[in-house]
Amino acid sequence: MWSDRSSQPTKLSECSNGLGLRKNTHRYLRGLPLVTGNYDLVVSSSTIVTPNGRRSGQIGVRQGRIVTIHDDKDPVKASRRIEAGDRPVIPGVIDTHVHFRDPGFTHKEDFESGTRAAAAGGVTTVFDMPNVMPPTTNAAALRSHLENAAAKAVVDFGHNASAAEPDNIAELAAAGATAFKIWMMPGAGGSMKDTGGTSVTDRAVLYRIFEEVHRTGLPLYVHPHDHELYNLFANREKQRSGRDFRAYARAVRGGDSVILNTGVAVALEMQRSVGTRLHVLHVASRESARLVRAAKDLGRAVTAEANPYALFVTNDWSNIERLGPYALNVWTPERDAEALWAALDDGTIDVVASDHGPHTSEEKEVGWTDMFSAPAGTPFVEHYLRLFLTAVNAGRITLERVVELCCTNPAKLTGLEGRKGSIAPGADADLVVLDMDHEEVLAAANSHYRCGWASTEGMRTVGAPVITIRRGEVIMRDGKVDAEAGSGRLVTPCRGPWSER
Repeated sequence: MWSDRSSQPTKLSECSNGLGLRKNTHRYLRGLPLVTGNYDLVVSSSTIVTPNGRRSGQIGVRQGRIVTIHDDKDPVKASRRIEAGDRPVIPGVIDTHVHFRDPGFTHKEDFESGTRAAAAGGVTTVFDMPNVMPPTTNAAALRSHLENAAAKAVVDFGHNASAAEPDNIAELAAAGATAFKIWMMPGAGGSMKDTGGTSVTDRAVLYRIFEEVHRTGLPLYVHPHDHELYNLFANREKQRSGRDFRAYARAVRGGDSVILNTGVAVALEMQRSVGTRLHVLHVASRESARLVRAAKDLGRAVTAEANPYALFVTNDWSNIERLGPYALNVWTPERDAEALWAALDDGTIDVVASDHGPHTSEEKEVGWTDMFSAPAGTPFVEHYLRLFLTAVNAGRITLERVVELCCTNPAKLTGLEGRKGSIAPGADADLVVLDMDHEEVLAAANSHYRCGWASTEGMRTVGAPVITIRRGEVIMRDGKVDAEAGSGRLVTPCRGPWSER
């Protein structure tokens, strides 16, 4: 427990309720002088991606927030200026799904190294997961976790607490959980196996989790899985072809992804029964996307996430052969990969998050011969925006849709709409300047990843974040992160309209 208020992480808890923001901007900007005059920072660009489309102009920042967007012709005075020219400016990326391994596994990553990698990748807000040691299964563990993160983070942060102990869910919500996370499995190797307290296979317990999270009003993030089916297909593959990375990849996709699809179906049925805000993680099959789409078409409180490795790495079997355990996570067969891109295009998928999951090379090397004993997970937080910008340049997706998936919709999911994820008056000045012509061959040696490797090694990208601004402060320029540990702040979700706070 924190002994006094001064020892608590600094919180960013003011937010709008996402309704009528422009009408009530004066309330959101309370405490900020609205008179014209000097700004702390002005960022000018011919391409500013706003909620109302692209525009040319100058973003005026005061006290860490966007006050206004001026036309180019308006004279604007500022203490600092960034002239981006024709380089696009987008909101800071919000990554709702990272595993920073801190505390407990800091030889793989810690909150400082992980958030420095995030800043280098244009990510200004992160939400980490509870499979740490100790896992965040109660309020005391959560408070300790947030205090540790606050001392190290260089970007803003929140935490998705463990929902594994239903009786503790209410106290976790009161202690500052952004959302809740549960794995529908007993453990899957690596840090998940070591921590415990993050997974459930008993469906009666899972139902109670849905009920308790529903009472908090927060989202429940579910890693969908059917462990009995997984055991069936894993045993078949081991008998047929052994235990290497190829056998593991095929086993997880056994029965045309029935392991994943059954998990999604169970989670959706519990959501229908209880009404919980369900966020389905790791959607990466045709049938999973269809199930999510059907629930959303009925107006149910369901959102879905895709991960960049499924779109750019494990969607190609040649990468599985080349990288072996370093590619895995989960193989995405070609026809499912195409369906996943379609789900991104049509809105079935709401959010893209990195699922940044570093492990040591020693842990991964085991997977060449026994992937069933090696941990799944790959580092990704620093590179996924670059991969999406490359897809933008190739005409596969629009920059506006990337902003929706990586900035705007994550802000809505986490209760930060109006405060994060958009370039608009009243929002935090979390901004990223892009160089859409920047060409690079990705290399872990040039990254901030503590684990020292990446499944994106050798991939050619076109487009990169070149300046990252967090609350009006430049924290990354041309790949160099210059920010003090502990300068990131805890964010908490909006708990109701302004009149109730």
